[in-house]
Amino acid sequence: MKRALLLASLALSEAAFADGINQIWQDSSLKWNFRYRIEQVQPDGPLEDALASTLRSRLTVNTGKWTLASNQSISALIEADHVAVIGGETYNNTVNGSSRYATIADPDGLDLNQAALLFKAGDSSQITLGRQRLNFGDQRFIGSVGWRQNEQTFDGIRLVQSFGSTVQLDLASLHNANRVFGPDGPNADLHGRFNLAQANWTVKPEHVLQGYVYDFDFDSLVARSSSTRGFDYKGAAQGFKWQLALANQQDAHQAPANYNVGYHRIELSYPISQVTVKGIVERLGSDGKVAFQTPFATLHAFNGFADMFLTTPTNGLREQAVQLAFPVLKAKATLSWHHFNSDYADIHYGNEVDASLAYELNSQWQILGKVAFYQADKYQADTTKYWLMLSFQP
Repeated sequence: MKRALLLASLALSEAAFADGINQIWQDSSLKWNFRYRIEQVQPDGPLEDALASTLRSRLTVNTGKWTLASNQSISALIEADHVAVIGGETYNNTVNGSSRYATIADPDGLDLNQAALLFKAGDSSQITLGRQRLNFGDQRFIGSVGWRQNEQTFDGIRLVQSFGSTVQLDLASLHNANRVFGPDGPNADLHGRFNLAQANWTVKPEHVLQGYVYDFDFDSLVARSSSTRGFDYKGAAQGFKWQLALANQQDAHQAPANYNVGYHRIELSYPISQVTVKGIVERLGSDGKVAFQTPFATLHAFNGFADMFLTTPTNGLREQAVQLAFPVLKAKATLSWHHFNSDYADIHYGNEVDASLAYELNSQWQILGKVAFYQADKYQADTTKYWLMLSFQP
């Protein structure tokens, strides 16, 4: 009798396992994405003009969920990117050794962009374990650098915990950053111990408060080991939208220098007819020896399209910018002006003018054109950059 019950139990377990596997397979999804881009960089100085023609092909697989309990499940995510050079490689991609050309950080190759297990641990908790994309807030400190063809992802564990509909806690413990300079070469990875904590409080839909602590302990880039604490407030009223951000950064772990520097950002925008006008003031502070750094930010979204300030200069950075966003027929256009100074020693770095035009041909095809004109004074060299990008999502 006991043997019969055991056999029956095993048969039921095997049937349940088979049903689970079948459900995972049926609920799985596969998505392709293609992005072709031409980027040209024309620097003033000894470097030759650079031209990169690249195609990024992305495959994303999301498995169905394996139900563990009524409100608990596990699933998996795998995403691979392949970047191919179309035509000649007349640019320095940071790996190919073509140092006579200006840098365009889009190396070719196949990369495992994401590979993670996702645990739903109740209605308000999710744990992600493995290689994953992280975009915290406006990506000023933690982002995926999605503009580059090979984006930045992280290895580690993340917990997102909600408390009702208004409060969310986001925690991550990471041990590696897979950088945009990969998949090969000495700069493809950045190892260390990176602990992130962010809390969001939606006071009202148009008023959101965010507080954060980011602790970076680098294995090799020890000068960037730091502890950053800050808060961010985004609000809206009577057509106005604003952002107020304030942070402090100090040395930590094995950093060779003692420092304590500040950061702030103020944004204010308002629509006038069909034109939205935005003003920006941002400061990355400096004591004259060390400046406020954001090594894991989506930096292309800040301080101008020309990417002249991917590393904050030793004397810090102050930016004043004005942006106009407006429609052009069925396209969306932006035009912006940027003024850059040091935070310490009152040095005028330069000015920049940027423009972009984005158009959706349909739900699958999008086209984007951008241009940046950086005029140097006391930092870097005059530089012009052009982009034309075509994206396809089947």
